[in-house]
Amino acid sequence: MGVIAGLTYYVLTVQNANKARKVQLTLRMAGQWQDREVSLLSLELLEMQWEDYEDFLRKYDSTVNHDNYSKRTSLFNIFSEIGYLLKQNLVDIDTVYDITGGYSPLLMWNKFRPIILKQREIYVDPTRNQWFEYLVTELSRERVKRGLAPDITDADGYYTS
Repeated sequence: MGVIAGLTYYVLTVQNANKARKVQLTLRMAGQWQDREVSLLSLELLEMQWEDYEDFLRKYDSTVNHDNYSKRTSLFNIFSEIGYLLKQNLVDIDTVYDITGGYSPLLMWNKFRPIILKQREIYVDPTRNQWFEYLVTELSRERVKRGLAPDITDADGYYTS
């Protein structure tokens, strides 16, 4: 009986620890996403304009615009972290969708997809922003499950195709 009770206690403790860990991750992710600075950063990046990849480099490359590069990298890393946590089943898609509104990462990916894909090619780095892309793919699937189009448009004009 003692062994059964001990095993039961252990299983319950591990289950509770896993739930607590998921709650902590969710709260951290939600806190990050609801941060005023992240919102301003998102808007600033969505308002960037360029004609082609060369124009992007002239205006925003890390060698000429450190500030923009650090902002871009910061936001892309947030999306990549969420995508990685999602892939590892440490957060679920419903939570991620509800926290992000289901559209912000999609808007950002649509805007920067051509740049990211070009950099993957130039730097021979097929894994560049892979978890950001994974996040967007999963959010698109979730949109379809919820009866929405897989892609997103935006009334403010941030959407680029």
